[in-house]
Amino acid sequence: MIPRFTLHRPRNIAEAFEAFAGTNGEGAWLAGGTELLQVMKMGLAQFAALVDIKAIPELHGIDVDRDGGLVIGAGTTHRLIERSATVRQAVPGLAALEAEVANVRVRNTGTLGGNLAFAEPHSDPATFLFACDATIRLAGPGGVRDLGIGDFVLGPLFTAREADELLLSIRIPAAGPGVGRAYAKFAFFERPAASVAVRLAVQDGLVTGCTVVVGSLSEVPTVVAPAGAALDGAEAEPEALESRFGSAREAFGELDIVPDLNGSADYKRHLAGVLLGRAAQRALTEALAHA
Repeated sequence: MIPRFTLHRPRNIAEAFEAFAGTNGEGAWLAGGTELLQVMKMGLAQFAALVDIKAIPELHGIDVDRDGGLVIGAGTTHRLIERSATVRQAVPGLAALEAEVANVRVRNTGTLGGNLAFAEPHSDPATFLFACDATIRLAGPGGVRDLGIGDFVLGPLFTAREADELLLSIRIPAAGPGVGRAYAKFAFFERPAASVAVRLAVQDGLVTGCTVVVGSLSEVPTVVAPAGAALDGAEAEPEALESRFGSAREAFGELDIVPDLNGSADYKRHLAGVLLGRAAQRALTEALAHA
Protein backbone atom coordinates (compact mmCIF):
# COMPACT_ATOMS: atom_id res chain seq x y z
CA MET A 1 0.00 0.00 0.00
CA ILE A 2 1.32 3.43 -0.95
CA PRO A 3 0.83 6.17 1.67
CA ARG A 4 -1.30 9.12 0.63
CA PHE A 5 0.39 11.83 -1.43
CA THR A 6 -0.58 14.91 -3.39
CA LEU A 7 -0.41 14.53 -7.18
CA HIS A 8 0.40 17.51 -9.41
CA ARG A 9 -0.12 17.34 -13.18
CA PRO A 10 1.60 20.34 -14.83
CA ARG A 11 1.03 21.04 -18.53
CA ASN A 12 4.43 22.55 -19.27
CA ILE A 13 7.93 22.81 -17.80
CA ALA A 14 7.30 26.17 -16.13
CA GLU A 15 4.28 24.75 -14.30
CA ALA A 16 6.32 21.67 -13.39
CA PHE A 17 9.01 23.72 -11.65
CA GLU A 18 6.36 25.79 -9.88
CA ALA A 19 4.62 22.65 -8.64
CA PHE A 20 7.89 21.08 -7.50
CA ALA A 21 8.90 24.21 -5.61
CA GLY A 22 5.58 24.02 -3.82
CA THR A 23 6.41 20.60 -2.40
CA ASN A 24 8.99 22.22 -0.07
CA GLY A 25 11.55 19.50 -0.66
CA GLU A 26 9.13 16.65 0.00
CA GLY A 27 8.26 15.86 -3.61
CA ALA A 28 9.54 13.72 -6.48
CA TRP A 29 9.17 13.73 -10.23
CA LEU A 30 6.89 11.03 -11.67
CA ALA A 31 7.55 9.89 -15.26
CA GLY A 32 6.66 6.28 -16.07
CA GLY A 33 6.66 5.33 -12.40
CA THR A 34 7.75 1.74 -13.00
CA GLU A 35 10.60 2.08 -10.50
CA LEU A 36 9.42 4.92 -8.25
CA LEU A 37 6.01 3.46 -7.40
CA GLN A 38 7.59 0.09 -6.66
CA VAL A 39 9.96 1.50 -4.05
CA MET A 40 7.10 3.49 -2.55
CA LYS A 41 4.97 0.35 -2.30
CA MET A 42 7.84 -1.44 -0.60
CA GLY A 43 8.20 1.39 1.90
CA LEU A 44 11.75 2.19 0.77
CA ALA A 45 10.85 5.78 -0.07
CA GLN A 46 8.04 8.14 0.84
CA PHE A 47 7.07 11.46 -0.74
CA ALA A 48 4.37 13.90 0.31
CA ALA A 49 3.83 14.91 -3.33
CA LEU A 50 4.54 13.66 -6.82
CA VAL A 51 4.84 15.91 -9.86
CA ASP A 52 3.56 13.94 -12.85
CA ILE A 53 5.47 15.09 -15.96
CA LYS A 54 4.03 12.61 -18.47
CA ALA A 55 1.80 15.19 -20.17
CA ILE A 56 4.52 17.79 -20.83
CA PRO A 57 5.05 17.92 -24.62
CA GLU A 58 8.61 19.28 -24.40
CA LEU A 59 9.76 16.04 -22.72
CA HIS A 60 8.64 13.82 -25.57
CA GLY A 61 9.89 13.13 -29.07
CA ILE A 62 12.70 11.62 -31.10
CA ASP A 63 14.67 13.73 -33.56
CA VAL A 64 18.02 14.12 -35.31
CA ASP A 65 19.77 17.45 -34.73
CA ARG A 66 21.79 19.48 -37.24
CA ASP A 67 24.97 17.58 -36.35
CA GLY A 68 23.34 14.20 -36.90
CA GLY A 69 22.97 13.44 -33.19
CA LEU A 70 19.92 11.53 -32.00
CA VAL A 71 17.95 13.52 -29.41
CA ILE A 72 15.34 11.71 -27.33
CA GLY A 73 12.98 13.45 -24.93
CA ALA A 74 13.37 12.17 -21.40
CA GLY A 75 9.65 11.32 -21.21
CA THR A 76 9.76 9.07 -24.29
CA THR A 77 8.85 5.48 -23.47
CA HIS A 78 11.05 2.48 -24.14
CA ARG A 79 8.41 1.09 -26.48
CA LEU A 80 8.36 4.20 -28.67
CA ILE A 81 12.17 4.14 -28.89
CA GLU A 82 12.14 0.44 -29.75
CA ARG A 83 9.65 0.97 -32.59
CA SER A 84 11.04 4.26 -33.93
CA ALA A 85 12.29 4.19 -37.52
CA THR A 86 14.48 7.20 -36.70
CA VAL A 87 16.22 5.31 -33.89
CA ARG A 88 16.64 2.19 -35.99
CA GLN A 89 18.33 4.26 -38.67
CA ALA A 90 20.51 6.46 -36.45
CA VAL A 91 21.38 4.11 -33.56
CA PRO A 92 20.21 0.55 -34.36
CA GLY A 93 21.91 -0.80 -31.23
CA LEU A 94 19.64 1.33 -29.04
CA ALA A 95 16.49 0.07 -30.77
CA ALA A 96 17.68 -3.51 -30.29
CA LEU A 97 18.45 -2.87 -26.62
CA GLU A 98 15.08 -1.25 -25.95
CA ALA A 99 13.26 -4.23 -27.46
CA GLU A 100 14.64 -6.37 -24.64
CA VAL A 101 14.08 -4.04 -21.67
CA ALA A 102 12.06 -5.87 -19.02
CA ASN A 103 8.67 -6.71 -20.58
CA VAL A 104 6.11 -5.07 -22.86
CA ARG A 105 4.12 -3.64 -19.95
CA VAL A 106 7.20 -1.89 -18.57
CA ARG A 107 8.31 -0.72 -22.03
CA ASN A 108 4.89 0.80 -22.71
CA THR A 109 5.02 2.79 -19.46
CA GLY A 110 8.63 3.31 -18.45
CA THR A 111 10.66 6.16 -19.91
CA LEU A 112 14.29 6.46 -20.90
CA GLY A 113 14.77 9.52 -18.72
CA GLY A 114 13.16 7.86 -15.72
CA ASN A 115 15.37 4.81 -16.15
CA LEU A 116 18.54 6.88 -16.20
CA ALA A 117 17.45 9.14 -13.34
CA PHE A 118 16.72 6.14 -11.12
CA ALA A 119 20.24 4.74 -11.73
CA GLU A 120 19.37 1.15 -10.88
CA PRO A 121 22.65 -0.79 -11.27
CA HIS A 122 20.93 -3.66 -13.09
CA SER A 123 19.40 -1.72 -15.97
CA ASP A 124 20.20 -1.64 -19.65
CA PRO A 125 20.41 1.84 -21.24
CA ALA A 126 23.17 3.52 -19.20
CA THR A 127 25.84 0.97 -20.17
CA PHE A 128 25.16 1.30 -23.89
CA LEU A 129 24.78 5.09 -23.76
CA PHE A 130 28.10 5.35 -21.91
CA ALA A 131 29.84 3.58 -24.81
CA CYS A 132 28.12 5.97 -27.23
CA ASP A 133 29.36 9.10 -25.39
CA ALA A 134 25.77 10.17 -24.82
CA THR A 135 24.94 13.30 -22.84
CA ILE A 136 22.10 14.15 -20.48
CA ARG A 137 20.45 17.58 -20.52
CA LEU A 138 19.17 18.82 -17.18
CA ALA A 139 17.20 21.94 -16.32
CA GLY A 140 16.58 23.56 -12.97
CA PRO A 141 16.41 26.89 -11.17
CA GLY A 142 20.10 27.39 -11.96
CA GLY A 143 19.62 26.94 -15.69
CA VAL A 144 20.40 24.20 -18.20
CA ARG A 145 23.46 21.94 -18.14
CA ASP A 146 24.74 18.91 -20.04
CA LEU A 147 26.52 15.94 -18.48
CA GLY A 148 28.06 12.80 -19.93
CA ILE A 149 26.59 9.53 -18.68
CA GLY A 150 29.77 8.80 -16.73
CA ASP A 151 29.43 12.09 -14.87
CA PHE A 152 25.69 11.67 -14.40
CA VAL A 153 25.46 8.18 -12.88
CA LEU A 154 27.45 8.39 -9.64
CA GLY A 155 26.35 5.27 -7.77
CA PRO A 156 23.46 2.88 -7.16
CA LEU A 157 20.26 4.94 -7.20
CA PHE A 158 22.40 8.08 -7.12
CA THR A 159 23.03 10.62 -9.88
CA ALA A 160 24.42 14.12 -10.25
CA ARG A 161 20.89 15.49 -10.73
CA GLU A 162 19.81 17.92 -8.05
CA ALA A 163 16.43 17.14 -6.50
CA ASP A 164 14.80 20.15 -8.16
CA GLU A 165 16.36 19.50 -11.57
CA LEU A 166 14.40 17.90 -14.38
CA LEU A 167 15.94 15.59 -16.96
CA LEU A 168 15.00 17.08 -20.35
CA SER A 169 16.62 14.90 -23.00
CA ILE A 170 19.30 12.43 -23.97
CA ARG A 171 21.61 13.03 -26.94
CA ILE A 172 23.62 10.35 -28.73
CA PRO A 173 26.26 11.68 -31.14
CA ALA A 174 26.21 10.50 -34.74
CA ALA A 175 28.33 7.39 -35.20
CA GLY A 176 30.13 8.56 -38.31
CA PRO A 177 31.39 6.40 -41.19
CA GLY A 178 32.84 3.04 -40.26
CA VAL A 179 31.66 3.10 -36.64
CA GLY A 180 29.67 0.36 -34.92
CA ARG A 181 28.01 0.38 -31.49
CA ALA A 182 26.46 -2.70 -29.92
CA TYR A 183 25.20 -4.14 -26.64
CA ALA A 184 24.84 -7.66 -25.28
CA LYS A 185 23.45 -8.91 -21.98
CA PHE A 186 22.51 -12.00 -20.01
CA ALA A 187 19.44 -11.51 -17.86
CA PHE A 188 17.62 -13.14 -14.97
CA PHE A 189 14.16 -11.96 -13.90
CA GLU A 190 14.05 -9.28 -16.64
CA ARG A 191 17.18 -7.51 -15.37
CA PRO A 192 20.70 -8.05 -16.72
CA ALA A 193 23.07 -10.11 -14.60
CA ALA A 194 25.90 -8.82 -16.78
CA SER A 195 26.08 -6.60 -19.84
CA VAL A 196 28.74 -5.28 -22.21
CA ALA A 197 28.63 -2.42 -24.71
CA VAL A 198 31.26 -1.97 -27.41
CA ARG A 199 31.99 0.95 -29.69
CA LEU A 200 34.60 0.52 -32.40
CA ALA A 201 35.63 1.98 -35.74
CA VAL A 202 37.05 0.44 -38.90
CA GLN A 203 39.76 2.43 -40.63
CA ASP A 204 42.14 1.20 -43.35
CA GLY A 205 41.00 -2.35 -42.72
CA LEU A 206 41.78 -2.27 -39.00
CA VAL A 207 39.71 -1.98 -35.81
CA THR A 208 40.47 1.25 -33.96
CA GLY A 209 39.10 3.50 -31.22
CA CYS A 210 37.52 0.61 -29.35
CA THR A 211 35.62 1.33 -26.13
CA VAL A 212 34.37 -1.45 -23.85
CA VAL A 213 31.87 -0.69 -21.09
CA VAL A 214 30.54 -3.29 -18.64
CA GLY A 215 27.31 -3.01 -16.70
CA SER A 216 25.51 -4.83 -13.87
CA LEU A 217 28.85 -6.05 -12.49
CA SER A 218 29.37 -3.25 -9.99
CA GLU A 219 27.58 -0.14 -8.80
CA VAL A 220 27.92 1.85 -12.03
CA PRO A 221 28.73 1.18 -15.70
CA THR A 222 32.49 0.92 -16.04
CA VAL A 223 34.86 1.56 -18.93
CA VAL A 224 37.44 -1.24 -19.22
CA ALA A 225 40.17 0.59 -21.12
CA PRO A 226 42.62 -2.36 -21.36
CA ALA A 227 39.91 -4.49 -22.98
CA GLY A 228 39.36 -1.86 -25.64
CA ALA A 229 43.08 -1.51 -26.19
CA ALA A 230 43.38 -5.28 -26.69
CA LEU A 231 40.92 -5.12 -29.58
CA ASP A 232 42.53 -2.10 -31.25
CA GLY A 233 44.64 -2.93 -34.27
CA ALA A 234 42.90 -6.20 -35.15
CA GLU A 235 42.12 -6.79 -38.80
CA ALA A 236 38.52 -5.83 -39.46
CA GLU A 237 37.14 -9.29 -40.02
CA PRO A 238 35.36 -11.60 -37.52
CA GLU A 239 38.05 -14.25 -37.10
CA ALA A 240 40.84 -11.75 -36.56
CA LEU A 241 38.77 -9.83 -34.03
CA GLU A 242 37.88 -13.03 -32.21
CA SER A 243 41.58 -13.84 -31.85
CA ARG A 244 41.88 -10.77 -29.60
CA PHE A 245 39.06 -11.76 -27.23
CA GLY A 246 41.28 -13.75 -24.90
CA SER A 247 43.53 -10.75 -24.23
CA ALA A 248 40.54 -8.45 -23.86
CA ARG A 249 38.89 -10.78 -21.34
CA GLU A 250 42.02 -10.82 -19.22
CA ALA A 251 41.33 -7.17 -18.44
CA PHE A 252 38.12 -8.21 -16.69
CA GLY A 253 40.24 -9.92 -14.05
CA GLU A 254 41.01 -6.50 -12.58
CA LEU A 255 37.36 -5.54 -12.17
CA ASP A 256 35.90 -5.17 -8.68
CA ILE A 257 32.71 -7.15 -9.26
CA VAL A 258 29.86 -7.20 -6.74
CA PRO A 259 28.42 -10.71 -6.21
CA ASP A 260 24.64 -10.83 -5.88
CA LEU A 261 21.64 -13.10 -6.45
CA ASN A 262 22.61 -13.29 -10.12
CA GLY A 263 25.86 -15.06 -9.33
CA SER A 264 29.32 -14.93 -7.83
CA ALA A 265 31.95 -12.46 -8.97
CA ASP A 266 33.73 -15.18 -10.96
CA TYR A 267 30.52 -16.26 -12.68
CA LYS A 268 29.60 -12.70 -13.62
CA ARG A 269 33.15 -12.12 -14.89
CA HIS A 270 32.76 -15.19 -17.11
CA LEU A 271 29.42 -13.91 -18.41
CA ALA A 272 30.98 -10.54 -19.24
CA GLY A 273 33.72 -12.28 -21.20
CA VAL A 274 31.20 -14.13 -23.34
CA LEU A 275 29.15 -10.98 -23.85
CA LEU A 276 32.24 -9.05 -24.89
CA GLY A 277 32.62 -11.33 -27.89
CA ARG A 278 28.98 -10.97 -28.90
CA ALA A 279 28.93 -7.19 -28.58
CA ALA A 280 32.24 -6.74 -30.38
CA GLN A 281 31.18 -8.87 -33.34
CA ARG A 282 27.87 -7.01 -33.61
CA ALA A 283 29.68 -3.69 -33.50
CA LEU A 284 32.10 -4.87 -36.20
CA THR A 285 29.21 -5.95 -38.42
CA GLU A 286 27.62 -2.50 -38.09
CA ALA A 287 30.92 -0.73 -38.67
CA LEU A 288 31.62 -2.68 -41.85
CA ALA A 289 28.10 -1.97 -43.11
CA HIS A 290 28.75 1.76 -42.75
CA ALA A 291 32.38 1.87 -43.80
